[in-house]
Amino acid sequence: MTTGTSSVDHDHDLLVITCASGKQATSLLPNLVKQWRRLRLVCHSPASEERLKEQYPDAEVIRTDLGLPKEPERILKDAAVIYHVEPPFAHRQAVMGFNMIDAARKAAKEGTFKHFVYASVLNTQLRKMIHHDQRLQVEEYLMESELNYTILQSTHFMFLFPVAPMLAQENPVYMANWNPDVPFSFLALSDLGEVGAKVLNEREKHYAAQYPLVSDGPLNYHQICSMVSQEIGKEIQLKQKSYEESVQGFLMRLFGSLDVDAESIDAVERILLYYNRHGLIGSSNVCEWLLGRKPTTWLDWMRQEIAQIKQNHQ
Repeated sequence: MTTGTSSVDHDHDLLVITCASGKQATSLLPNLVKQWRRLRLVCHSPASEERLKEQYPDAEVIRTDLGLPKEPERILKDAAVIYHVEPPFAHRQAVMGFNMIDAARKAAKEGTFKHFVYASVLNTQLRKMIHHDQRLQVEEYLMESELNYTILQSTHFMFLFPVAPMLAQENPVYMANWNPDVPFSFLALSDLGEVGAKVLNEREKHYAAQYPLVSDGPLNYHQICSMVSQEIGKEIQLKQKSYEESVQGFLMRLFGSLDVDAESIDAVERILLYYNRHGLIGSSNVCEWLLGRKPTTWLDWMRQEIAQIKQNHQ
């Protein structure tokens, strides 16, 4: 079965998704499972493996370490397409991307591989942030690989704002990790999932494309806290953490420990310094064009989150 003029064969093409238990894949998969018959979901932890097997019983689930240099060949065996998400702030992240691209090139020469979709970040040119610089290197390597590729460049995600704690606290306090006066652009995971599915289903139409993805913004955290305060009927007090507190908090959330490799610590420190001064800004025009509608606004996303939280507590 194909979609329009696309060569996608939903019955036979094998689609690989890495970091398949993460937020990006979680928003993507509901848009795919009814069409794609062959899915290979790649994850890292035993808990993620069990959860994916339970949630997607018809999919093949592989648990592995993307940092192992030989694993990409196993992951891409007989694959037609990959939606490649890398672990955030991972050690030697660029090398992970290079290895996966090399494996895809080998698979393409063997006649099975057709499309490499790379989940990158907005404005990879901002090389002062280490993880942007690493993604930029992977983008360059992918462009020169002679593979058919699409690059999706996501901005700051809306889900990172803790709506549930603000609802739960009698006198809510939001502790900002950087200067709350600095504006950011935001992306809704639902918009990303819809765009990702469109790219995978339409395939050739999106070859050699780079898509900067923004749903809403720019907004600073004073504006965001003001919107949330109005919706929940409680004034949110906004404070800023010290730089050291922000670094430690990021490391604990990402790795569950402060005892991590120096490269990952450097990457976290750099992004917080950069965000504190510059933020991350982009346009929503491309996202609107791809979706065929206005992207999700921050206010719409927040109202959906509040409604879902209240429903879960009924």
